[in-house]
Amino acid sequence: MQRILSMILTAVLMVTTMFGLLGEQYDVYEDIRYGEAERNLVSVYVPKNAYDRKTNGCVLILHGGSWNGGRKEDMAPFCKKIAMQGYIAATMSYSLCDKVKITDVTVYTMLDEITACIRALKQFSDQKKLHIQSLALSGYSAGGHLSMLYSYAQPQNAVIPLVFTANRVGPADLTTAAWGKGAYAMCSKLLGRELTEQMQKSGEADRLCKKISPVYYVTPASVPSIFAYAGNDPIVTKGNRTAMVNKFKEVFGENGNGYNYIFYPLSGHGLLLDPVSEYQYDQALFRYCKTYFGYEGR
Repeated sequence: MQRILSMILTAVLMVTTMFGLLGEQYDVYEDIRYGEAERNLVSVYVPKNAYDRKTNGCVLILHGGSWNGGRKEDMAPFCKKIAMQGYIAATMSYSLCDKVKITDVTVYTMLDEITACIRALKQFSDQKKLHIQSLALSGYSAGGHLSMLYSYAQPQNAVIPLVFTANRVGPADLTTAAWGKGAYAMCSKLLGRELTEQMQKSGEADRLCKKISPVYYVTPASVPSIFAYAGNDPIVTKGNRTAMVNKFKEVFGENGNGYNYIFYPLSGHGLLLDPVSEYQYDQALFRYCKTYFGYEGR
């Protein structure tokens, strides 16, 4: 039954998307520089009706790519979808770790770049008189990890107040509990230092892995959250999904108001086989925009 519903909804969404694209009503400001590093660029999608509002919100989306690949253009379709609903959207590229060796680009470099990008969005808003007064962070895969980590651990660093976060297949728990021994190699690159066997035996490696795991920062004061995970994801392990769901249930209750969890039962990491779930995710995102930005987009 799920597969039949998925096929029907896929056809419907293809038709509605085609007609929606014919009526695109937004401006795109490409490659706004927010820092000195080569990849420090952000693009902003502004609906035509945003210029006349006294207040606007913006969804800033971070791309995936295992922290060593990807680019902001990968998130363009999601920005367009949001802009077509009447909300400002933006997508940023950020500095990357090396695929093999440890370098001085760390997860903290990326978090600092998010802060700098938000500052640039504030300046852009002031220049264009867009009155962006609230922000949502969003991300896919590695971008979802960064979005969640920033939203839960560093929201005070954003010059535009963070009001919610919405993420897809984001690594939430970077410890061995979710990744096994592979966590140490992954976290070594993100931390910019080797987590040696001695550090693993002493427990210091686990402590450092926890420091960059979003799930350990979730509290009753955390911003409202949407998170999506897949049932057949070979990349982001099931332990991430269960850690996130269990933590939010613990903090907010079984049916708490602080979160929306969207499950994609048939999909892998790309979330491509569950259009019903995709529709639910989109509806949750637009509902959060309306609720936490404080206005109807269109």
